[in-house]
Amino acid sequence: MRTALSISLALALTLACGTSAGQKIWVEASEDCGAWVKARKLKRSSPYEAHLVGLLSGMAIGRMIDIWKAQGNPMSKEQAYLWMDKYCQSNPLSLVVTGADVLANERTNGAYNRLLKNLPAAPITFEPGKK
Repeated sequence: MRTALSISLALALTLACGTSAGQKIWVEASEDCGAWVKARKLKRSSPYEAHLVGLLSGMAIGRMIDIWKAQGNPMSKEQAYLWMDKYCQSNPLSLVVTGADVLANERTNGAYNRLLKNLPAAPITFEPGKK
C-alpha cells in the first residue's frame, strides 16, 4: 500500500512540474474510469483510492496550492472518492488522472492550471492507442 502511494505521489509530482509547451509527456496511469467504477462496486477500490489521494496531494505540492482545503472548504478523502465516482460515471472512457486534474481545477476555481506558466491552461488529455 505504501509503495502504491509513493508511486502515485511521484507520478503526481512529475505531472505537476510541467514541461515546455512543445513537449508531450507519457504518464503511466492504468487506472481508467471503467476500472475505478468496477473496483468501487466490488469494494476493492483501496488501491485506486490511495492513488487518487496521492495524485491530489502530489498535484498540490507540485503547484504549491491547497486542493484539499481550497477556499476554506475542506474536502475529505471520502468526498474526493464520491466526486470521482460521479466523474467516472459521466466520463467512462476517461482516466482517473484526468479526473484529478478536473477536480483540482474545480476546487481552486481554475487556479491550479493557471499556475503552470509554460503550458496552456488545459486539462490533461489522453489519446487512446498512443504511447
